[in-house]
Amino acid sequence: MQKLTLARSLLTASVLLSSYSALADTFPVTVTDVAGRTITLDKEPQNIALSTGRVFPLLEIIYQQKAADHLVAWRDDMRVSAPSMYANYIKDFPQLKDVLSIGKIKSGEFDAERFINMKRKPDLFVIDISNIKLAQDKGLIKKLDNAGIKVLTIDFRENPLENTVLSVTSLATALGQKQRGENYAKYYQKHIKALADGVASLPKSERNKKVFIERAAGYRDSCCRTFAGGNMGAYIPFLNAINIADKPLKGAITGQMSIESVITYQPDVYIMQTTGWVDKEGNPKAGIPFGYAPLNTAAIHKATKDIMDRSWLKAVNAYQTKNVYSIYMPFYNSPYNVVAMEYFAKWIHPEQFKDLDPLKTFEEMNLRFANRKATGIFGQDNFKALQK
Repeated sequence: MQKLTLARSLLTASVLLSSYSALADTFPVTVTDVAGRTITLDKEPQNIALSTGRVFPLLEIIYQQKAADHLVAWRDDMRVSAPSMYANYIKDFPQLKDVLSIGKIKSGEFDAERFINMKRKPDLFVIDISNIKLAQDKGLIKKLDNAGIKVLTIDFRENPLENTVLSVTSLATALGQKQRGENYAKYYQKHIKALADGVASLPKSERNKKVFIERAAGYRDSCCRTFAGGNMGAYIPFLNAINIADKPLKGAITGQMSIESVITYQPDVYIMQTTGWVDKEGNPKAGIPFGYAPLNTAAIHKATKDIMDRSWLKAVNAYQTKNVYSIYMPFYNSPYNVVAMEYFAKWIHPEQFKDLDPLKTFEEMNLRFANRKATGIFGQDNFKALQK
């Protein structure tokens, strides 16, 4: 079912792309976003706002070195929740330090009047799908529309396999950069197809491995928040494996499992979704501080040791067979999420995907679509990391 849904999604994206081809870079343009909302833009938007800063790579794919010039407001979450990413982007886009910070819609911190009356008023507000229903229910969408600010929904975190391509192509079309969206879609679909083909030829012994994702590993002392039907949890059935959170979470995208239940299910592969969080002053707070280079390898080693030394973890089958890994958490809300899928594929099916190079994919996507060099550590074998 997962494969059928994915195939349907990719086909839908292709059809939509075809329908847009006659409207390349001409306005007005009408697009349908991942929430099924149709918006019409009478002229090419210039000023863009983001409901979350961590999706800035999306603008980079569309505008390259001019991405920051178009960004007029964002939520200041990249700085504390993805500090290596923030440091890397500030190096290339120092003007990001001065971008107006906006509040979170979910928590009621978003100030609509201030947003509408900004000196550089946004033409387009890009909202994550998790906020769109609330924004509609609160009347925010209507209010913004009356003020001449269009809203477009994206989604990399709830249903990434279904919505990633359309999120990029719909925004690219809305911004008059349809071809850039098509280029991204072709690359992304090629890599997804390679994964699907590899999975289709798995030997029987490699199918249905049990996998567990620990959400935000290290952020809190307690364990175990996880994903089931969405976010990175969606990668697991696509890779012909079993997410042990599916049954206990009963269809929810995310939720909590007890340590005892994780041990009872005995996953074959244990993946920690983590990064190095900092406080508002920039001081290290929690997590494994890997991600964009340059990196502090000593700090990564210490944090990995601390998180691997949790006594209960040693009772998990994946620990005993040395199949414990860490994935860079910001991929859970990124147009570069195929990199995380490739890491998952290598870890769950190491022999089948032994030639896969996710870091090369990440570097290539940055160079090809963003026209910038970026590297780092975005996935690690925790046992091998401890040997360094």
